[in-house]
Amino acid sequence: MIQYNLDGDVRALADMAAGLIPYLYENELYGAMPVNLPRLTVGGVLMRLYRLVAIRNLLNPDQSRRLDDARAAFDKARAEWPVAYEGKLDRELTARTQALGNIFNDCKDDLRRCADIYPSEIEKRVIAEHLASEERERHTLTPVQDAALRGFDAGIKQFIEPGEFLWDPRLKAAYPEDAYWYLYRRVLRPQNRRG
Repeated sequence: MIQYNLDGDVRALADMAAGLIPYLYENELYGAMPVNLPRLTVGGVLMRLYRLVAIRNLLNPDQSRRLDDARAAFDKARAEWPVAYEGKLDRELTARTQALGNIFNDCKDDLRRCADIYPSEIEKRVIAEHLASEERERHTLTPVQDAALRGFDAGIKQFIEPGEFLWDPRLKAAYPEDAYWYLYRRVLRPQNRRG
């Protein structure tokens, strides 16, 4: 199970939201953040906003306030820089789907390595889903991007089987199995491989 630091997630979101401008109009896809925090990306912000809203009942009043402030800053930046925002969305989704291709290749080449990386690397699929959902809402998701996600999902199924939720149980409320099935899978043992 991947450990989850709730306060760290709130802090990461707050710092990411505070740095959205100038990040949105800069060329870098992975923006600089303070030490010990993940790099700033639109997908990282979307994922944290989504899950922290979903588990808001677990937040203390200060964390709730920071979440609301981060959401307001995100909405403001997205509204003020729509072209730059959509450009970052598009570039990041393309980068995430390429990374998913690398995960698929690792699983195809070495199931033991796949078993080691799958629990942490599947976060890329979660982020890609948040990016794709945002693009669908904005009517900017391309057929190529949609096909890449569907291709990964179809391909990875030959290496995985039903299992326990991979992340901290507190996040189950945010990620139901019907929509985020890949978080409820484990990698097959080499002798059980399908295909």
